[in-house]
Amino acid sequence: MNHKYVIGILALIAVTLSSCVAPAATPQVEPTTGPDLALTITAQAELLQALTQAALVPTNTPEPTFTPVPISTATPSKVTITVSADTNCRSGPGLDYDIVGALTIGQQAEVVGKSSAANYWVIDNPLGTGACWLWGEHATITGDATSLQEVAAPPTITPLAALAPIIDHVAVRYDSSSGGLVVYLDVYFYDGEGDANFLDLQLVSSSVAVTGKIKDVSFAPSANQRKGAVVTGQWSCGTKQYDMTVGVVITDQAGHTSNTMGVNFSCNKN
Repeated sequence: MNHKYVIGILALIAVTLSSCVAPAATPQVEPTTGPDLALTITAQAELLQALTQAALVPTNTPEPTFTPVPISTATPSKVTITVSADTNCRSGPGLDYDIVGALTIGQQAEVVGKSSAANYWVIDNPLGTGACWLWGEHATITGDATSLQEVAAPPTITPLAALAPIIDHVAVRYDSSSGGLVVYLDVYFYDGEGDANFLDLQLVSSSVAVTGKIKDVSFAPSANQRKGAVVTGQWSCGTKQYDMTVGVVITDQAGHTSNTMGVNFSCNKN
């Protein structure tokens, strides 16, 4: 076959095929002005994560400081008691209890408890150790007694206490017939066994320095003591003016000791 003829046929075929091919699609140009969606989502996620981590990181907020409220250290005022008549102080609230002390006119004692129902005050025994119960009939209270504790009555008298002498009261007499003033203390008491035999007069206090000794008295036991008896002690005043407080105690032959009765008197005072 002629070489030129072959080239012509091939050219004709090429023209024919090119006319049958569909025109090429117009290329789509992606917008260049809007944000990339995938990049925008990624950026927002990173921003949200950064904000969350920032919220979880503790801040150096200073801890609050507290100023302590000062506690009051003021000592509460004491509740005290005085009487308008000499009053026995017992081991409990009532006549069934032993007399273990007394509060006399002019004396003052601290109140440590109360029995409102029985009208008794529990006080520091002014003439002994521990506490005793004072009937409130002649009592005057100074201070706030509302906070005082109600105290239950203790057991009644013991057999041993029933054997001891009991001082009921002491009467004070003055005598200046001998030139100097002498104070006589008449002690009224009773003893269930009738063997009381010794009176002890103890100087408790004086408004001035005094010398001398309160007279102790030995006396004979008597069956009459079971119903009541009297024994007398005395004090010579001298020339000074002063006030005295004396504690009176009676002892029996078996060594049982009575309650202590406090007595106040004045020397050379009108």
